[in-house]
Amino acid sequence: MNLLNPFLFLALAVSSALAQAPAVDRSKLSDEVKKLLLEARDMRIQHRYSDALEKLDAVEKLAPNLADIYALRGDIYLAPRRRDFDLALPQFQKAAELEPQSPLPKFNLAEYYFVKHEFDTALQAFTKLTADFPKLPMVIRHLVHYKRALCELKLGHRKAAEQIIADSFTFMDDTPAYYFSKSALAFEAGDTAKANEWVQRGVAVFKGPSCEPYYDAFKELRWVPDMDLNAPKDQPKQP
Repeated sequence: MNLLNPFLFLALAVSSALAQAPAVDRSKLSDEVKKLLLEARDMRIQHRYSDALEKLDAVEKLAPNLADIYALRGDIYLAPRRRDFDLALPQFQKAAELEPQSPLPKFNLAEYYFVKHEFDTALQAFTKLTADFPKLPMVIRHLVHYKRALCELKLGHRKAAEQIIADSFTFMDDTPAYYFSKSALAFEAGDTAKANEWVQRGVAVFKGPSCEPYYDAFKELRWVPDMDLNAPKDQPKQP
């Protein structure tokens, strides 16, 4: 699952220039709130979901209008080991209501439908995101266009996917979107060997953490098994 998890969500939310002030000024958050939120984030990364949810409950009592709480809680509910769609959706909707001018909750909502394999709805949401926020940072913009291409592929619209890729990415980019998009075209065509070759090329050019959001989408589409993209080069990687 490739939500904008807290380690990315927080960094971008603070740095983004929003047309409307967020519901909570993060610069004025208490040290206790920041501490609890970071602890919840770390617990989520460690798959300590129950502990993370308890921390978020504590944060909510102190700062109930902080969108990060609901984004992270929704992310936990949607984690592969939980997949509680009914609980996740209201959390993402709450985050979007609290920060209507932020692209980040809207990305998470689009990703929610992608994870559910509701590709029509996900495609509409990702496409609207690019229209509403034309100046998204490249790291997010490329991920959004990539997800649009994947949705088009899953809907059987290969030419539309190819057009998105051609319009959005080149091998000179500072993200691995080009390589993983080429891999996606190969996976959808049933050419697993070529698809894995593109993955390996992407990993060779970019570090594992940069590739993981892209590879994570392949897991959601059940094209690949789990794989450690940070494994040492002398260790064989699963296709």
